Amino acid sequence: MTETPHVLLVGYGDIACRLTPLLFDRGFAVTGVRRHPERAKLPELHANSPQFSLVQGDASSDEDWQRLLETRFDAIIFTLTPSEFSELGYQQGYVEPVRAMLSALSSFTAEMLPTVLYVSSTAVYGERDGEWVDELTPTQPTGFAGRQLLAAENLLQASGLPHVLVRASGIYGPGRERMHKGIQEGTYTITPAWTNRIHADDLARALDHLLMLKFSGEPMDELYLATDDEPLLAEEYVRRVAERIGADASNLPRSNEIGPRGSKRLSNARLSATGFDFLHPTYPVS
Repeated sequence: MTETPHVLLVGYGDIACRLTPLLFDRGFAVTGVRRHPERAKLPELHANSPQFSLVQGDASSDEDWQRLLETRFDAIIFTLTPSEFSELGYQQGYVEPVRAMLSALSSFTAEMLPTVLYVSSTAVYGERDGEWVDELTPTQPTGFAGRQLLAAENLLQASGLPHVLVRASGIYGPGRERMHKGIQEGTYTITPAWTNRIHADDLARALDHLLMLKFSGEPMDELYLATDDEPLLAEEYVRRVAERIGADASNLPRSNEIGPRGSKRLSNARLSATGFDFLHPTYPVS
C-alpha cells in the first residue's frame, strides 16, 4: 500500500457514505465519485475532512476512468445503482463500469493494480423453493438484473485483478422504507416466499472488514454473501415491519405466486467465519 492508503468509492451513495468514516478511522484517504456530486448530501464529517474528496465522474466512461486513475488508489470499491430498472439500465449501471475500469487499468503493472471490492446482489441466484444458498450454489439468474450483475462479476473474475465479490441481500435501514410504505398503505402483497435482509450499516462494515482482510494478506475467499443471520418468510417479515411502524397488516393482499425475486434462504456462514460480527444479526423486532 502507499504511505497513506487511498480508496476510491465508485457510486458514492448511501453505502459509500456509511463506509467512509470507517475508512477515516483507519487513516485512509477517500475519494468518492458520482455523476452528480452536487446532489450528494454529505455529513459534516465528510465535508470538513482533509481525508475526503468528492469528484464528478461517469463510471461507464473510459475517459473518466483514465482521468480518475491518474491518482494512485490502493483499493476501488463499487457500490453502484442502476439508472433505471431495465436490462439496459443494469448493463450500463453494473457491466459497463467494470469494463471501463479494466480498460483503463490495462497498462498498469501488477504492482500498480488496486484491490477491487465489488458489491453485487443475491439476484444472481434463481432458487424458488426456499432452498438454502451459499457461495458454492450455482448461479442461475432468472431475471435481467441477475444476468447483468453476473456478467459484471464474470468480467472481474476473468481479469486477474485482485478482488472480492460481495453479494448483498435486500438492504434495509433509514431511507429505505419502500416496503414499509406499501405495508402502511395496504398495497404490499404477502407471498409464500422467503426473504433475506442486511442492514445498510452492516453492509458498510462488512466491506471495511473484508478490505482489511485483503490488505492484511490473510487467506480469504474471493466471494462472500452479505446477509444477516435469519431468513424470514414474507409473513413474518410483514408482521415485524407492521409492529415497528404501528400498521395493521391483517387485510394486506395475498398471493400464492412466488414473485420474480424467487424464494431462497441465504447463509452468511462464510462471512461470519472471518470473524465479522453483525450489529443487526436479525431483522429487528419491536
